[in-house]
Amino acid sequence: MYSANKIHCHCERLEGAWQSLNFMNQENKTCQNCKGGFGIELEDFAFYEKMKVPPPTWCPECRLIRRLAWRNEKSFYKRNCDKCGRSMISVFSSDMGLIAYCSSCWWSDDWEGLDYGIDFDPQKPFLQQLRDLMQKIPMMNLYGLYTTVINSDYTNLVSHLKNCYLVTLSDNSENVCYGSIIQNSKDSVDNLMGVKLELCYENINCHRCYKVFFSLDCEDCHEVYFSKNCFNCRDCFGCSNLRNKKYHFFNKPYTKMEYEKLLSGYDFSSYARLKNIQGEALQNWIKFPVKYFHGKNNNNVSGDYIFESKNIKDSFIANNIEDSKFCSFIDVVPANMFDCYDFTSYGVSSSLLYEVLQTGNQVSRAKFGWFVITNSYDVEYSMFQVGCKDNFGCVGIKKKQYCILNKQYTKEEYEILKNKIKEQMGKLPYIGKNGRVYQYGEFFPIELSPFGYNETSAQDCFPLNKE
Repeated sequence: MYSANKIHCHCERLEGAWQSLNFMNQENKTCQNCKGGFGIELEDFAFYEKMKVPPPTWCPECRLIRRLAWRNEKSFYKRNCDKCGRSMISVFSSDMGLIAYCSSCWWSDDWEGLDYGIDFDPQKPFLQQLRDLMQKIPMMNLYGLYTTVINSDYTNLVSHLKNCYLVTLSDNSENVCYGSIIQNSKDSVDNLMGVKLELCYENINCHRCYKVFFSLDCEDCHEVYFSKNCFNCRDCFGCSNLRNKKYHFFNKPYTKMEYEKLLSGYDFSSYARLKNIQGEALQNWIKFPVKYFHGKNNNNVSGDYIFESKNIKDSFIANNIEDSKFCSFIDVVPANMFDCYDFTSYGVSSSLLYEVLQTGNQVSRAKFGWFVITNSYDVEYSMFQVGCKDNFGCVGIKKKQYCILNKQYTKEEYEILKNKIKEQMGKLPYIGKNGRVYQYGEFFPIELSPFGYNETSAQDCFPLNKE
């Protein structure tokens, strides 16, 4: 039998062996941006080889911030459409110097992205040429399926909404206000991450709930107040971790009459009283264990708010994804995504995505892109691509192939020029104001984003002060 000292020495040897094995299975690098260390594992190198891209020079967190700094979800401005002149809501303010069309004008056939094409200049960094092209081409005012949105002007990244206001990243809902990541819900206000909600208010991550208020992580609940992590409960107040219960007050059972009498004693008529009630509920919540992770029906996952997924690591707010890493805001149910790295927002029925933002609907082999959608394949360094194939460095192109900087080429010309540009990006990279080097393989620089940092999801997730 081992003594305590022998066990301790044995454990130390095992720990050292695991550390050596982990070191052998990954390459340690220094982030070009934050100067912190990060590792690239063997499985990561296999993905980069499959995608034919170099390994990243930024750590995963800095890469996420860089993408989020190009994502304006809910900073809205009123301006006129630069084509038809009508007043519209847009994520692009008029003082950005960008052209913006209302949804009906942008999606129409009345303009052609190829009309803005420019020749590649080998003496100028490619990403600067791409930004110059972006300055000339109409941007869509909002992202989403505008033909499915009825009486819901102040919404973004949405589809199939009716009578909704200040709702983002949501679908298939009616009479919903002030919410984000809401699906298949109606008559609800101030909710975040909700599915099948009705008459619900001020909840986070609640699913299939009716008349649930000020609650967190609840499912299949009915008339529940100020509760957390309750499943299939009804008529509960200030509770935590309950299953299949009713008429509970701060986790204690009562008769129906007793419960209703207790409930009638609480006054919800002012903000101050609500805060006091929330304080009482919180004191009860902290008495109980909490889950280390929000998720369900997963296999081999890491991150948070992951559902119905397999072999997905370091990701959050993800639903129905496989064999992926560093992904976020894939909220549509189900997403049916696989084989994606460093992807953010939407992504339905897509695969082989790398360093891409706001993409989905049968998209594959897309790299370093922003808003590449609907049957697009082999698209790199491009923005606002719809139904495109084999495009490199294009903006505002629909159903085109073999285009570079919005000029169309033959297949042979396209391949030669694309490889020439990749080589040029190594020899003459874009250099940021802070000295960051953007060779082929890097997402768009934050400083070239049309948005201020505080307008974007980067400020929501990684807040900075003005200094």
